[in-house]
Amino acid sequence: MMDSVGWQKMSKRSWIANHRRTDWIRWVDVDANRFAHFDTYLRLMEETEYSFLRHCGLSVVLHDEKGTIGFPRLSVRLSIERPVGFDERVETRLGRVEVDGKQITYHFEMVDDAGDPVAAGRFAVACCRFPAQAPPYAILTPEFVLQSLSDACRHHPPAETCKEPTHE
Repeated sequence: MMDSVGWQKMSKRSWIANHRRTDWIRWVDVDANRFAHFDTYLRLMEETEYSFLRHCGLSVVLHDEKGTIGFPRLSVRLSIERPVGFDERVETRLGRVEVDGKQITYHFEMVDDAGDPVAAGRFAVACCRFPAQAPPYAILTPEFVLQSLSDACRHHPPAETCKEPTHE
């Protein structure tokens, strides 16, 4: 495990990902009022996160020479601006990605076909080691993960343009 000295050496990093994913609201996504249930917004943000990680050459479960690394949720925040209904198209935009030591935070916004805000949210995940015979524990985000996030935004932008990372 990392000591406090190693923790203090980790600087906060932030990138503009500008990664987008478009989905249709399905019948299974709506409640009795025919509006998307709140968990639909969370699922769409999660699918956008997974799409971004795949774009970066990563996944939510990784393996290195020390074993398995995963990214369990620490917190989720969702603010619904207006409800969307069955058969509406929603674009989920992953804007900013922040890494602060052992935590990665993804910032999302969702818009309709007209570009009007539908919802906004964020996920905070911990970077954890998952030993075979012990409980998981938090670790500093490995350099190969940081490099993949940075490279995806600098050298391999998705359909929209990525911006250079900033270091705070």
